[in-house]
Amino acid sequence: MLGPTRSGKTSSIIIPNLLMTSDACVVTSTKDDVVTTMARTRRDVATLLFDPSGTVATPEGVTRVGYTPLRQAQRWDGAVLVARTLLDVSRRNVERAEDHWSERAGALLAPLLHAAALHGEPLGQLATRVDERRVDDLGDVLVAHHGDHHASVATLRGVLATEERERSSIWSTAAGLFAGLRTDAARAASLEPLVDLDAFLAGGHHLHVVSPSRHQAVATPLVVGLIDEIVHATYERHRDGGRLLLALDELANVAPLPRLTSIVSEGGGQGVVTLACLQDLSQARARWGAGADGLLSLFPSTLVFPGIADRSTLEAVERLGGREFVASPTVHRDHRGRARSLSSGWVERTRVTASDVARGRPGHALALSATNDLRWVALTPYYADPLLTRHHERSRALSRDLER
Repeated sequence: MLGPTRSGKTSSIIIPNLLMTSDACVVTSTKDDVVTTMARTRRDVATLLFDPSGTVATPEGVTRVGYTPLRQAQRWDGAVLVARTLLDVSRRNVERAEDHWSERAGALLAPLLHAAALHGEPLGQLATRVDERRVDDLGDVLVAHHGDHHASVATLRGVLATEERERSSIWSTAAGLFAGLRTDAARAASLEPLVDLDAFLAGGHHLHVVSPSRHQAVATPLVVGLIDEIVHATYERHRDGGRLLLALDELANVAPLPRLTSIVSEGGGQGVVTLACLQDLSQARARWGAGADGLLSLFPSTLVFPGIADRSTLEAVERLGGREFVASPTVHRDHRGRARSLSSGWVERTRVTASDVARGRPGHALALSATNDLRWVALTPYYADPLLTRHHERSRALSRDLER
């Protein structure tokens, strides 16, 4: 979905999908309006809240949960993947070439994450260790658990044995990857009860990730890590019925998944459906570089809402809409201006212009299918949809009860 704030994406698409689906859902937002609405309507499923900023009040009936990458890092392979995710998130634009320091910082972090997980240390303590460059005893943990010749032991020893100036740069880069864990709120979020992945997926529950704008730069590593963990858990459980809906509002800011393209292209066959919301394609280019130009063809369908001002987005939709031939009648007149005959020809024109896309139609969005077919579809907010009336009535009844 492409459209500016308050164009109807949440009320007409996101909330109706959340009300109707029986799949587990991960929902991202900058505000608590969606989680509050769902807590009052979907009482048949658990509503969970992950708040890495520590600023979001917990609505009635909602359970707070936490996230730490150390759960994945209990296995060596999981620690390597977690380190890779931290590296990818740290790069604002994924097209930036990975430099030597980033690669070596990832090689340092993977064994440290693994050792901390085995030792039972909290994530905040590991971040402090990295800042202080105090990790010698974690090497002993790895040796005690794996023996002297495991890849984790060799990797850590190799990094720590590098020349002093190079090692200092590696430490500095590694500390930068933990920048999002320096706030008390982020460390507290890592200590909250973790999501029970089996129960979450089996029960079709909802997890809301709320990250206010001014906290996003700090919260991003935790948000992306949590979503990445749940996506891969869904892949592993798909044969047993695991299914997941990712409803990602403000995708580029709240949840800039480094491997978004692979999740969209491969996830459908492994139980993961992605509903991605951007204000326009300029947000995607800033985050994913040239790869953003392929988003419109990557998703099987696109909804374009009125009010977009980014010229390149409007022109991209115009190009994908293609051209068509339309009948063009011609009236032939005599010298006095009287109609004498009528003929018809064909004129080629753009199916939808950039200005058509920008203006839109009141109460409608422009739908673009996988085959680039265009049509205008009516938007019905969830509270005005007869199919969803029972949910809305339940919400209003609960609101009256809470007021009393």
